Amino acid sequence: MRRRPGDQGAGPARALARAVPVAVVAGGLLLTAPLAASAGPGEDVLRPGETLAPGQALLAPGGAQTLVVQPDGSLGLYGLDGVARWSTGAGVPGSRLTATDAGDVVLTAPDQTVVWSTATTAAGSVLRVQDDGEVVVVDGGGAVHWSAGTALVPSSLRAPARLAAGGTLASPDGRHLLVVDEGGDVRLLGPDGRERWSTATQGDGVGLELRANGNLVVADEDGERLWRSRTAGQDATTLTLQDDGNLVLARDDGSVVWSSGTPVGPSRLGPGGSMAAPASLGSPSGHVRVDVRDGRLVVASDGEPVWASDQDVPGVQVRVGEDGDVVLLDAAGEPVWRTGTAGQPGAALVVEDQALLLRAADGATLWQVAVPEPPAPAGVQPTRCEDVDGPVAQEATVVTRAGIRVHPCLADALDAMLAAAADDGVVLQGGGWRSAEQQVALRRAHCGASPEAVHEAPASACTPSTARPGTSRHERGLAVDLTQGGRSLTASSTGYAWLVEHAHAYGLENLPGEPWHWSVDGR
Repeated sequence: MRRRPGDQGAGPARALARAVPVAVVAGGLLLTAPLAASAGPGEDVLRPGETLAPGQALLAPGGAQTLVVQPDGSLGLYGLDGVARWSTGAGVPGSRLTATDAGDVVLTAPDQTVVWSTATTAAGSVLRVQDDGEVVVVDGGGAVHWSAGTALVPSSLRAPARLAAGGTLASPDGRHLLVVDEGGDVRLLGPDGRERWSTATQGDGVGLELRANGNLVVADEDGERLWRSRTAGQDATTLTLQDDGNLVLARDDGSVVWSSGTPVGPSRLGPGGSMAAPASLGSPSGHVRVDVRDGRLVVASDGEPVWASDQDVPGVQVRVGEDGDVVLLDAAGEPVWRTGTAGQPGAALVVEDQALLLRAADGATLWQVAVPEPPAPAGVQPTRCEDVDGPVAQEATVVTRAGIRVHPCLADALDAMLAAAADDGVVLQGGGWRSAEQQVALRRAHCGASPEAVHEAPASACTPSTARPGTSRHERGLAVDLTQGGRSLTASSTGYAWLVEHAHAYGLENLPGEPWHWSVDGR
């Protein structure tokens, strides 16, 4: 944890922290792009006796996270994109944030009423904003007494680096996860928790290493290489899990030397749009892919083709005409196959987890390729969610029309809710079922690497709060973590506001303090 000289006990406390002024929208939680971030690093710590007035903020050392006292009296945390990541909720205009000598951090209204506090009691503690996005109250010995639960899982490794067993990388939007399993495999998981790529390795003490020579290696505790990218000497410096689900090893200039080959393309090709190899379209979950290969337009589900255009002359490019006709063109630009849907201006190709659709401007389906549904779970499955009393295997789950893997008892209600939200202009996506291995990996990342931390510590001891393996509603397929625009829901998002009003009608409740987490029982 970064400390500055004189953080604690170095002279008298000042009445006002050296705070950074930030532009905010009066009366609301929304923030314009934080001006402080472009002005250079400011203070990242609020010391005992110091105060932040309305409009003043703390800035993480790297400048990417801003904690601001807003005009409505609430405290909000923002990233560089200006999107609220956390807030204290409704406030009182004119409130000020103060770190007390007794160790508490309080948001106080003009009449001295305490609006919010961390309820901490370690004398001399400070409030700190960290580069990983976490906000903590920490004492002089470095012990954390409170956290906002806003730490961001890293999305990249820079050589030389090692990701040990239980370690994770997450795409910036949180929809894709790279996990180093305890058994030695390194797996890339999609938005619904299903594996999209792996090294197919096993062993004790396995870690994923990005070495100084540019080679990406899976090695065991004895240093034996179990898998490698074969990129030594190619100047690769950074491994990144991108928002499109592709794991990419690149040089400093951005050129790619290796990738997992798992990008999820956009789900829509609009009027006038065209696509040629190696580009592709993809469903929200990444399971359905549409591309031009071997001269044909191909629809594949989990890598297996389920349909291909049938024509004599190979095509190289697909185009959505302004007139609504979808045409496959050859190398000379001549059509060799078409949907025959001319006369529908404004039509667009849309990829869902159940079909490739050509939709008219009014939403009507003009043409489609259906994707076979996954087999129903084997064995007798509970039809009521309240009868699901423990973790379930992937085979006992289903993928909804929205591409979210959940228990069958929740699937219809979840699809209905997301469809209703979309009708109201609120487009939500997310992830649902989580394997036992994923839950253990998250516990290691959020709670600590020791067996006690992983399996025994209460959820509240983790940052952010993370259920013990075997108790998570995600492991039962009864919970979803929802996103809007590729980002986790926040208390100030329109998605969260819609869910607060409507989710109960579909049997879902919110876990307090986690605007993105909704389950059948609010746990």
